[in-house]
Amino acid sequence: MSKIGLLALLLLGSGCVDKSNSEVQKAMIKEHQSIPEELEADTLKLDLNQSKLYWKGTKMRGNGSHEGEVSISQGYLLRDESGLSGGKFEIDMKSISITDIPETDPNPIKNLTEHLMGSDFFDVDNFPVSAFEITKIKTHSPENVEVSGNLTIRGITKNITFSANQKENSITARFLIDRFDWSIAYEGSWADRTLVDREIEFRVKLELK
Repeated sequence: MSKIGLLALLLLGSGCVDKSNSEVQKAMIKEHQSIPEELEADTLKLDLNQSKLYWKGTKMRGNGSHEGEVSISQGYLLRDESGLSGGKFEIDMKSISITDIPETDPNPIKNLTEHLMGSDFFDVDNFPVSAFEITKIKTHSPENVEVSGNLTIRGITKNITFSANQKENSITARFLIDRFDWSIAYEGSWADRTLVDREIEFRVKLELK
């Protein structure tokens, strides 16, 4: 197999994470939901230097992996008398970076980044911005909440639900999505059907100023 083919398989591997990781909650997808009418709430801007979004993926059931970061370009959270109640953040897809390849190997980083940004994956030229808009926060305990929201990638919006940890000024979470639900990667190819795991892991930290 050529070097380009191997790189493509490695990239495709970035579409998922090992399901055995008990700390990761798979996001439950629901039909697209509209944002309910908001109660009176304060709008609190995110600290963009401290708010982070990381991705990780594997191929062949976790035998290979890549991971990296993508920048949150703007966002806010809503807080009412009961606590955090909503919010939205946008993601600069052109900021995708790979963190597991040493900087001393610039060519693999360049090739993998170009694949991620290409039309078969995130297609950043046509869809430079992704977004997540919270539709509901359900509190189970002072620190544990259930977040529902509309996730938009490649112009496709689906409502997902996942568990998160809440503190006074932040929300953190780890969850999985099925990349095919957002048309990410070579859908239908032999490599996708046999080698590449379907899921992408995201870790997100939203920090208020």
